[in-house]
Amino acid sequence: MIQKLTIGQKLFTRIVIAITLIIIAVPLLWIFFLAFKRPNEIYESTLFIFPKNFHFTLDNFLNSVSFIQKTLKISYIRMYINSIIVTGGGLIISMLAASFAAFAMVHYKFRTKELYYTFILLSYMIPVQVLLIPLYIVLEKLSLLNTYAALIFPYATMCVPIATLILRNFFAQIPFEFTEAAYLDGATSFQIFKSIYLPLARPALATCIIFLFLEMWNEFLFAFIFIRVDSLQTLPLAMSRIGIGARAMIPWGIYGASIVIAVVPIFIIFMIFQKWFISGLVAGGIKG
Repeated sequence: MIQKLTIGQKLFTRIVIAITLIIIAVPLLWIFFLAFKRPNEIYESTLFIFPKNFHFTLDNFLNSVSFIQKTLKISYIRMYINSIIVTGGGLIISMLAASFAAFAMVHYKFRTKELYYTFILLSYMIPVQVLLIPLYIVLEKLSLLNTYAALIFPYATMCVPIATLILRNFFAQIPFEFTEAAYLDGATSFQIFKSIYLPLARPALATCIIFLFLEMWNEFLFAFIFIRVDSLQTLPLAMSRIGIGARAMIPWGIYGASIVIAVVPIFIIFMIFQKWFISGLVAGGIKG
């Protein structure tokens, strides 16, 4: 039975939601308006967001292309390619490892299963900053610094635990009768995994893909430490250097336009997977 909220509880809930939306929306509005403002309008705006006389312009986007090329010695196309390579590589490796691990934890029975699950939980709780020095030493010994592999493998390692947890909880809801029927028909474990678990787990897979894509696409710390070559800069790393490249004054209009360009793939990925993402969140909250 669902308990009804009192008027005071409803009012408090709406106030909390409104404050949360304001905290989230204000930075987004600030960046969006920055991208389409003229330089003289930026400091004339109320609270630096809403301009008194707004003149829509795309000059910041055009200027950002030449500014990035001149100051950062890299093009947007190159930054996109770098980000796509490291994000795509890390995403493929982490999804493969997480899906196999989650299937093994649900499908097989062995004594140390809960111990492995505990280790996965503990690894997710370790701050990534703690791993920086050991990772740097390992990558240096393997001569992987300033390469795509210096980001792909740490990204995959960083995201496997959360993906495994999400997929394990979803796989556990799939009726075991499906597996028994498949065994009676002579199916192998891999065929069961490929033909039963993966198709039924599309919502959970979409949820993992979106979460992991956001984590890898926006990651800055590893890229800042492990990449020192201009031609291998990812989008977050290059965006952080815009203010440094300006030297005198930060070009806020160009900065806003660059961020808008950088977040376009995030919206595209979410629009593609939003149907399964929402159903995955709902299914993850239902106990089988």
